[in-house]
Amino acid sequence: MASRHRSNSTYRTYGSVAYAPAYDGSAVRAPGRESTLQPRPKVRPRTRERTLTRTRVQVREAGEVSPFAVIGFAAVGVFAALLMFSYAQFVVANDAVVTLRNDLKTLQAENVTLSARYEQVFDMERIQAAVGDTMVRPTEEQIVYLDLSEPDSVVLYGEEETASGVRGALQGLKNIVRELTEYFR
Repeated sequence: MASRHRSNSTYRTYGSVAYAPAYDGSAVRAPGRESTLQPRPKVRPRTRERTLTRTRVQVREAGEVSPFAVIGFAAVGVFAALLMFSYAQFVVANDAVVTLRNDLKTLQAENVTLSARYEQVFDMERIQAAVGDTMVRPTEEQIVYLDLSEPDSVVLYGEEETASGVRGALQGLKNIVRELTEYFR
């Protein structure tokens, strides 16, 4: 089947120039094909002068200040002042912490030095040499031995063993009477 080609169309190409029917395929346009030079219309001089007038602008009157706005701005100002005050306190406290840490380091170094000097002072050989023969060893009467072979038994104050039955009731009554007499004395 043979394809038909329209010959009455002014479009001879496909693509971006397909929508320019005056394009004839050459880069240089022939004068007079697109449009003929038409004379420009003559400009008539203005004979009438316009007077300039200012337009009246309507200005909105100033409204009243809202009390909530005043309270809000005052609250923001107070909170800003409190925030600055708390930052100032934080800086002072932080400076105090740094100073105390430096003092702590100094005191710890001094503690090590003094502990070493303390150990040197209580050297047993130096003490024996300083005291001489007046220092004697303890005698048998002065030595006490603890026997820790039995199990531990500890009774705390207020947790003594309580008697049960009639004996416990009588003991409780005695304690109540004794506490009352001590209270009123």
